[in-house]
Amino acid sequence: MPESNEPREADTPETAWKSGGMEEERSMRIAPTPEELCAMAQSREKLNARVIRGVVVVTAALAVALLYNVYRIDQPWIRFGQAWTLCVIVYLFGPAFERKRRRSGASEPCAQFLARQHEERRRGYLRIRHRLFLLIPGIVASWWGGGPLAVAKARGLDPSSWLFHFYAGPWLFVIIGMVLMLVWFAFGKAAEKAAQEREEFQRIIAH
Repeated sequence: MPESNEPREADTPETAWKSGGMEEERSMRIAPTPEELCAMAQSREKLNARVIRGVVVVTAALAVALLYNVYRIDQPWIRFGQAWTLCVIVYLFGPAFERKRRRSGASEPCAQFLARQHEERRRGYLRIRHRLFLLIPGIVASWWGGGPLAVAKARGLDPSSWLFHFYAGPWLFVIIGMVLMLVWFAFGKAAEKAAQEREEFQRIIAH
């Protein structure tokens, strides 16, 4: 059948203008209300407090364990590796001890508070990501000094067992390296997501 020569309605300027207006109206409808933004800000404050407490507890537990190894183990390379790892962990996560929960004041709009929080998250993720491989010298020193083998002997593993050979070989070192790579990528993705969320709230502020 011959096609009609009449222009389709979707191709006319009027229809395109209406379509753009509908899209803008749809985006305005899904924009959060001031009440929803304030509720999100309060939820973010509570989440920040829980995250800070969790980081402090985990960092303190790791610090105690590493300090115990530093003073208990006589092997110099293992001791150096544990001390190095302790210093890097405190360097990476120590700021959480000094970080105070930042509340959104009456003079700060909730959208601006949320945008600032996501920007701080982005910077924090990138800070850890860029310094994550500082852990490698400590891991190498502990492995070079026979740390995994010392763990196997302390656990009383049979020297002929596969688990003993696993600790004695390079596999544990390789696995730790792969885990570091995965964590490196994970922090990068988290930073990208925080940047996207920051931009969303900046668009809300601009409107």
